[in-house]
Amino acid sequence: MPLPARPRTLVLAAALAVAVVALALPATRHAITGLLPKDRVVQLNGLRFGYRVERDLRIPMPDGVALAASLYLPRHRDGPLATVLVRLPYGRLEYGEALNAAERFARQGYAVLLVDLRGTHDSGGELEPYAHAESDGAATLDWIVAQPWSNRRVGTFGCSALGETQYVLARAHHPALRAMLPLGAGGAIGSAAGRYGYFGLYEGGVFELASGFGWFVQYGTKRPDAPPLQSFDVGAALRELPVAGLVQRHRPGPNGYEAFVTRPLADPAWHALGYLDDGDAPAVPTFEVTSWGDQTVGDTLAWQAALAARDAAAPASAPERHLVIAPGTHCHAEEAGASATFGDLEVHGADAPWWDWYARWFDRWLRDRGDGLAALPPVLYYMLGEQRWHAAPSWPPPQARGERWSLDGAGRANGARGDGALVPAPPAAVAADAFDFDPLDPVPSRGGPVCCTGDPAERAGPVDQREIEARPDVLVYTSPVLRAPLALAGPLRATLQVESSAPDTDVVARLVDVGPDGRAIGIQEGALRARWREGFDRPRPLVPGSPATLVVDMRATAYRFAAGHRLRLDITSSSFPRLERNLGTGGDNARETRARRARNRVLHGGATLSWIDLPVLPASAAEASVVPVRAAAGPAGTD
Repeated sequence: MPLPARPRTLVLAAALAVAVVALALPATRHAITGLLPKDRVVQLNGLRFGYRVERDLRIPMPDGVALAASLYLPRHRDGPLATVLVRLPYGRLEYGEALNAAERFARQGYAVLLVDLRGTHDSGGELEPYAHAESDGAATLDWIVAQPWSNRRVGTFGCSALGETQYVLARAHHPALRAMLPLGAGGAIGSAAGRYGYFGLYEGGVFELASGFGWFVQYGTKRPDAPPLQSFDVGAALRELPVAGLVQRHRPGPNGYEAFVTRPLADPAWHALGYLDDGDAPAVPTFEVTSWGDQTVGDTLAWQAALAARDAAAPASAPERHLVIAPGTHCHAEEAGASATFGDLEVHGADAPWWDWYARWFDRWLRDRGDGLAALPPVLYYMLGEQRWHAAPSWPPPQARGERWSLDGAGRANGARGDGALVPAPPAAVAADAFDFDPLDPVPSRGGPVCCTGDPAERAGPVDQREIEARPDVLVYTSPVLRAPLALAGPLRATLQVESSAPDTDVVARLVDVGPDGRAIGIQEGALRARWREGFDRPRPLVPGSPATLVVDMRATAYRFAAGHRLRLDITSSSFPRLERNLGTGGDNARETRARRARNRVLHGGATLSWIDLPVLPASAAEASVVPVRAAAGPAGTD
């Protein structure tokens, strides 16, 4: 016999009370949550923290496709709610970052909407990063402002794809989008600022193979009903040719990978997919976070510098912008701060009040509470090696001055035991250092700006390069011992005079810190495919035996070399599997199956100078810009 209504209500209330008590006790909470899916845990936490979850919404798009969403709403509210929107391709019911954000912001009284991107998980349509992300995002904003609980103000949040789609949405200039909080979002940059980065997977025209293959084979299927990925040897797969067929060989079915690796870099289709060009600029307040080990940090910083120049030309219409550059790999700034480690470096004092900042930012722009991050400088960056935070009005810091350190030696710079030198004045003697590049025996990657490979054996960040520097196909140029500390803050760029016996080759340049104990820690690096030396819309083959000037963008850094250490520049033609190998034929590298060895030479001295430009921050300016990170945040916040 069913219970009468009042006893049934009492039973449900008692059950709810028992659940709340059980969740409040650590022992029972851990026992319960260990048995449940992640989103169910967050849903149950709503009983403790005052929010409820609608986990199976469907939001219609103008073309009839429905996007799956989960909505987190505070149980008690005094009026209309501001909304935090998170869009992702990794599953709204399982992706930890999105679920963590949903719980945190819902606890602070925000409505939070998690949406599976088109063609992923429970959403309809097909995935192609980032086709439809602008129009789908605008339609989602329309849906939010039409809800009776909405105050018609929306902020966007998330890292990597969750951040990149924020920039794509900003192109729509929707009036409901009031603030952005993109983290690790440099992958949204297309041809903007001359980067041609596209999803963070092109570097100097070279495809970032380990990251690109790793992402597309795991997440790049066009439809969510694709067969699951089967286990395979990732390291062995990356050596297969042609590169264009890699994903199909290991996960057959419709996938955006092949078009991604074969589309010309200057093709207008990239912008149609959502990647930013120089005509795009978010007109909403933006608080961006990136990290020194992020493979897109160079894209983010170049983009922010371009935006700053645009804002300076029209200050009356410029939105508030903040940029924080932390230690850590892609989307792992919080973890680096908590562990005080970044690769082989110590990063003490790197922790920051991240969630306090996030709450302040959205409170200011979405709820008119407080002054947001007015106390935070436009740019806040952590200097590696020194282990302190610095403030700057822009990036690079205006006090940084360029110093040109030249390559020198007698022509035997092969390996760390060679005679390659890095000197602060142009050498008079003319010499050349040569090495043989074999695409089938490439220089292996050791650390550096890599992520998302799917291979747990791959390390990222600043790690020891001594194993690499023992190879004869790595040219090594080392400075004298520094008598005083040397602080760098800004972009790094190597200008090299290069000859090759092949019609095309790659140049990889890496800045290294050599300690008194011989440890050689890679600080930052970059690459250039020689055919793109005159522009990514103007491929030009090398003329064998004829020198060509190659300017290698090595991203950027803020790093303090200690007294007693030495600077080092490593030059080679591969970093595999981080970067796709140049097969040396001069043809369509992504579709090639044959390889050609190359004899490569780097010339230096006299009229054929090769050098690296270093952004040196004077000691007085470095000391004056130091800021305690919590003082930079202002008074305690709401987190």
